[in-house]
Amino acid sequence: MRRALCILVAVLALAGAPAAGATYDPVGSGATRIVLDSGFVSLLRGHGVEISATTPAKLQGRIFTLPVSGGEMDPTDGKGTIEHEGSLIFTSARKRVPFRALSVKVKKTPLIAKVGGSQLKVAKAQRIASHREGFGVGFGATGLTLTQKVATRLNKKLGLGRLLAEGQRFGSVTSRTQPASVELLPTGSAVLTPDPAFRAKLDSLFVAVNPIHPAQALGGVFSFPITVGGEIAPDASSGTLKVAGDLEFLQLGAGQVFWRQPWLDLAVHSGSADVDIEPTPAFPGKIGRLGIVGLGPGAVAVDPASRTISLSSAPATLTAEAAASFNQAFTQGASPAFSAGEPVGTVSFIATAH
Repeated sequence: MRRALCILVAVLALAGAPAAGATYDPVGSGATRIVLDSGFVSLLRGHGVEISATTPAKLQGRIFTLPVSGGEMDPTDGKGTIEHEGSLIFTSARKRVPFRALSVKVKKTPLIAKVGGSQLKVAKAQRIASHREGFGVGFGATGLTLTQKVATRLNKKLGLGRLLAEGQRFGSVTSRTQPASVELLPTGSAVLTPDPAFRAKLDSLFVAVNPIHPAQALGGVFSFPITVGGEIAPDASSGTLKVAGDLEFLQLGAGQVFWRQPWLDLAVHSGSADVDIEPTPAFPGKIGRLGIVGLGPGAVAVDPASRTISLSSAPATLTAEAAASFNQAFTQGASPAFSAGEPVGTVSFIATAH
């Protein structure tokens, strides 16, 4: 295991990390806090207007806290939209006005809500700023003031005459979000360390295992560079890791099996590849994407500071489909040599979020 990890580190050291483009990650969790301006609260209460919240949002004093329910954020530039659960309610003797479907947009007019049946821009900000927080994003807007439309709507619905006007101080907003999944940079590699018994079985059948560029073999371990298009959860519990390169299993004078462009499907604990059995017409040729290995639990390590996610020594076992393709190509009608569930090796990777 130590040897495999050393090889993995060496492979990763050779891979550069290109600059990330603008890409949005789906927001998975977080919270937004709106601190209402004390003068705004006092003004409303002085005219018989009470302020409250609907669950799961909470209001304590002037601090209104909403759990994040969705949205998308680009951590590289801090832009995006944050959606929430819960409502902010303004109630007078005349009527009740909820701010529903509250969302935060990383703009100078950051606060949006459904007010009295229509979606309105609630407040403008004097200053906005966002920054990375590990895999997530922190955003803040200060000096919020009411827009004309919202001030007019509140005056009309709550019976306040012309009490509120555009520019009325509203407060500030702070959001902290974490992604449900992150897009991966095309840097680093995944490695397959073959099981000795599986390798010995292939040797006994005179089957050579050859990596096809950009995959490579280093000290008996096969490495595959991580490529574009992969997206996984920060805890490696779900998502797809895509790698480049193929693996060829070749028995001279007989069959040839290719595992092309392997993927790791973390949610279903499996690896898949485009399977090709040659030569044709003796064998079926291109079959399509099939499950090739099942994945057992490995050691997951997460480093938010460097935005890296690693999986070490996850046991890989042969699927029934992969076993059938090997038996078809390499046993030449004899008793099946390969079976579903037999150990293939272990899988490890270190991936970096954009």
